[in-house]
Amino acid sequence: MPKIKVDHVVSFSSEDPVHVANNVVSNDPAKKWKCRESGERSATIVLQLEKACVISGIDIGNENSAYIEVLVTRSGTTDEYKVLLVMSSFMSPLEARQSSNINKVRMFRQDQLSKPECEQKWDRVKIVCTQPFNRHVQYGLSFITFHTPADKVNGAAVQATIGKFALRPESPDDLSTGSLFARRTEYQKEPLSVAAAIREASSSASPATKPRLKINNTSQKRDDSSDSEVKKALPRNRNELLYNKDEEEPNEKIDTIIEKKQNDIKDKKAKEEQKAKRNASPKPQTSGESNKRKHESVLSTSPSKKAKTVEKRKKPFSELLRGVTLVISGIQNPDRANLRTMALAMGAKYKPDWENSCTHLICAFTNTPKFNQVKGKGKIVKRNWIEECHTQRKRLPWRRFCLDKNDSKKPESEDEIWEEINEEKVEIDDSTDEEGYDDIQMQKRIEEIQAKQREKENNTFTADTDEEIICVDDTDDIPKKLPDFLDFKTFFIDETLDEDISKMLERYIIAYKG
Repeated sequence: MPKIKVDHVVSFSSEDPVHVANNVVSNDPAKKWKCRESGERSATIVLQLEKACVISGIDIGNENSAYIEVLVTRSGTTDEYKVLLVMSSFMSPLEARQSSNINKVRMFRQDQLSKPECEQKWDRVKIVCTQPFNRHVQYGLSFITFHTPADKVNGAAVQATIGKFALRPESPDDLSTGSLFARRTEYQKEPLSVAAAIREASSSASPATKPRLKINNTSQKRDDSSDSEVKKALPRNRNELLYNKDEEEPNEKIDTIIEKKQNDIKDKKAKEEQKAKRNASPKPQTSGESNKRKHESVLSTSPSKKAKTVEKRKKPFSELLRGVTLVISGIQNPDRANLRTMALAMGAKYKPDWENSCTHLICAFTNTPKFNQVKGKGKIVKRNWIEECHTQRKRLPWRRFCLDKNDSKKPESEDEIWEEINEEKVEIDDSTDEEGYDDIQMQKRIEEIQAKQREKENNTFTADTDEEIICVDDTDDIPKKLPDFLDFKTFFIDETLDEDISKMLERYIIAYKG
């Protein structure tokens, strides 16, 4: 629909010094009209059209207005304005309060306008804008465009536009429901000749070639009388626009490339099948190899008296942690003292602070100052390492008890070291039972135990109760057997410790010659 030209602005309620009312008449969509002050009750503008005509459509670009109403009249009369477009909403209350979607565009057709005003001719238009939801903004219009139902002006077709954008003309093809089915006879293929049928069959044999598109060649069958007729408009989606003649004809280069690829695939499959057959067929075994395998299987299945022994590294219990210098962090007494005594009993050295000679840090928590100091320089382990080594009486790899997650991902770099025990070899006869005792030995052992019990009973009943007798147990010999690794060392026990802990420490220090 062609646009109706606006001649000038007749009057307006108010205008901003920058965004004046004449911007509505200009064709620049960047220019707008706004009221002078924010919070005005309404903003009106009256436009004079170039000539009186029927208004069949209105396009309105909003500028922060909540409602817009369009009224019409004739300039030569004193009649009141009549409503052409009822008050229409351009912003919701929430959008108005948040100042969002302020430039909404709405296009109204003739069936949305008021009747009979939309069927009569008018030459003066009044636009009324209101914004009751937000009193802190200026509002108005971005643009307004009027359309007339005339298809041609001065005998020439007029292109419809919205602002700077031109609308696409209507398609010549009728794409309504069932239109393509009704015109199916126009796209039907003509019967092929013998040569064309052979050519199509040969091209369809190769799977990679494109299916040929047959175009109706009607130029050969046209009569001479058809040249004088007016040519019909060609369909928009015809095959000539999709494919060229070069694409329809077979290409020798493409066919050779496809054949090479297919041959390569066949060769690969044949090689894979040959390999599978070779792997499936077992090699003939010689008599010597079969006898050796039978002999090995018999040896493996036969029960042997000598069990397979794995070579183990062994050391005395007091030397299991030799070469280890440890520092304890984040563990308080009495656990700290217990760990220190366990480590020293296994041959380790203890230092209160980290030095270059230290090798291990017994830490309870990560990201402590001492943890960050030792990270990357020494081995950081949990307290379970000392406890497990002491209980199992062997040196375990430290990576099993590492505190840093990065160390746990690495392989173990140490082997287990077992405690060396001096065991006396006892010859056991075949007549012994599972526990290793014979019937005669069991009887002798029982008689010895009964004789010791009788001696104890006699001593308790015959002893004099008036005199104080000090009994010395065999346990006094135990300290003599303990190692003297605390010899020539002096210790200071803090007074803040409990009495039980201090007494226990004194016993340990004295027992180890401290």
